[in-house]
Amino acid sequence: MTEPVLEPWAEDIACLRLPMPAFGGVNAFILGQPGNQTIIDTGMPGAETAAIWHAALRNGSAGGVEAVFCTHAHIDHAGQVGLLARETGAPLLMSVGEYEDLSLVNGMTFEERQRIATIFQDKGGFPLEGRGHPTDYSVLAPLHGQVQHVNDGDTITLGGRDWEVMLGGGHSRAPVCLLSRDLKILLAGDQLLMGSGPQVPVQAERPGDDMLGAYFSFLDRLDTLPDDFVVFPGHGDPIHNFKQQVARIRNGHRQRLDRLLDKMDGAMTRAELASLVFTDPSSRLKARLPYLTTALTNYLITQSQILACDDAGILKYWRNDDAPTRHR
Repeated sequence: MTEPVLEPWAEDIACLRLPMPAFGGVNAFILGQPGNQTIIDTGMPGAETAAIWHAALRNGSAGGVEAVFCTHAHIDHAGQVGLLARETGAPLLMSVGEYEDLSLVNGMTFEERQRIATIFQDKGGFPLEGRGHPTDYSVLAPLHGQVQHVNDGDTITLGGRDWEVMLGGGHSRAPVCLLSRDLKILLAGDQLLMGSGPQVPVQAERPGDDMLGAYFSFLDRLDTLPDDFVVFPGHGDPIHNFKQQVARIRNGHRQRLDRLLDKMDGAMTRAELASLVFTDPSSRLKARLPYLTTALTNYLITQSQILACDDAGILKYWRNDDAPTRHR
């Protein structure tokens, strides 16, 4: 059995790196001293991660847990919320939007999610080859009934310390970040990651959401924080000089939008637009293109830069200045 290895990242904040097939693992955090602790995020479902948490509870690495906090509803962060809430008796803390989304997909069969994903990809004009399959959230243990919702601007005490709640958007619908002005730390979940940043997808169950607009708004809020904050992300190492990464991520999204608009030629499907923006994608990225491209088109529609029309069950898009009069 794998014994948990806690890395001290700050005063009363330990990182527990949990296994995941990609992204170098998932960061869970344990706040506070034994007897007064909060778990932040829980890792993937399955026996391997469950065994690590059982060992942490048994050896006291996670002891006296008073809350299980889930930053967002994605399966690599919510995969063990049911187990930990039951084993510790602690309440589950999430935002309203993230808990609604987690409850929705947790209550759906894989076949139901596949049907919705197929409709979504068909409307985008994506070929059958290379399509990915939706994540099966029905494998999660039943969600714990003792849930407490947190809201933007709340101050909550976790692990003996006060934290400000900052709701984001983009990577998921209403993810929670936790801010300590005393420690100058932002627990960001997946809202800020290194490299090109987090993926900003549109969920097949909510195809009209403007996720990229929500993410731009979140990045703007990050710009208002003091420069000397350190970000503790949901994957990877602490991020120093975080505003440089904020600018890098924002510029990357702006460049993709500009590339799409510059190369757009007449009426085009989302699949055709994807090939303009994402050149030579890996098989993993190719499976995500329907969701990532929709974030771009939804944003541009919101900004009145493109228009959309249903053409025999497939959505087609025009630049606003190219749109026929009947589509204006």
